[in-house]
Amino acid sequence: MNEYGYIASLIAALLAFIFFIFQSYTQKYGAPWVPTSHKKIEKMLTLAEVKPDDTVYDLGSGDGRIIIDAARLFGAKAVGIEIDLLRFIWTKAKIIYLGLSGRVNVLHGNFFNINISNADVVTIYLLQETNIKLTYKFINELRPGTRIVSNTFTLPGLKIISSDEKDKIYVYII
Repeated sequence: MNEYGYIASLIAALLAFIFFIFQSYTQKYGAPWVPTSHKKIEKMLTLAEVKPDDTVYDLGSGDGRIIIDAARLFGAKAVGIEIDLLRFIWTKAKIIYLGLSGRVNVLHGNFFNINISNADVVTIYLLQETNIKLTYKFINELRPGTRIVSNTFTLPGLKIISSDEKDKIYVYII
């Protein structure tokens, strides 16, 4: 192997290691990063009846696709919370590039430690265990009437108001 091949292999290995670390890190706090398709996002936000005067929070917002679609497709204000620094920076850059800074924001941190009481709609795509832990936060922090949309996993103990069993989308209300 020549010098350039060795350097390229080293860079590839380093990038794979960094990806593994960030993937493991986010799973520790709620779920690994698994992007949701734009088609499913639109269905989630439609089932939650998102309106232009709503504020949508996405917990574990990843690359920001849900908060960006909430603003672009539904006219809502949107806030993402992301613990992964690289995805947080990526989302911030996308928001600025798309000119959505007035309607969309992303916060860096652990969603368990950030107040979400001004949300009208909360979207989540987290593990079942994380959803169960979040139920207490939702009951104590969210206002009556707040809708919660969960992708794939359920929220035992909360009142379900709508669902799409085929796509595993569940909408709850506080």
